[in-house]
Amino acid sequence: MSYSPTSDIPALSQCQLCKQTRATRFVSFHRNVGMLFARKSYALHGNLCKPCINKTFWQFTWKNLLLGPWGIISLVLTPIYLLQNTGVYLKALYKLRGAPQ
Repeated sequence: MSYSPTSDIPALSQCQLCKQTRATRFVSFHRNVGMLFARKSYALHGNLCKPCINKTFWQFTWKNLLLGPWGIISLVLTPIYLLQNTGVYLKALYKLRGAPQ
């Protein structure tokens, strides 16, 4: 397996939320709304810039914490989504560490 120095350079493309041309990373965030006997899941998949990744991560995190664990399945699923989103967030920030805001 060969190492390519250009593989760590963030792609310069249009952010799918703010529509500005910036360094972007593909991210996938999930959140859950738990109800006593039902639940609803939401997801956002796309190439986002660093400010949009920050904004979206924190929106999904707070909604997961407030609305997520209100059901039996949701009580298990919400922490999984929180951990998964945190991993995606940290990886994206690491990959975009040299990119301007």
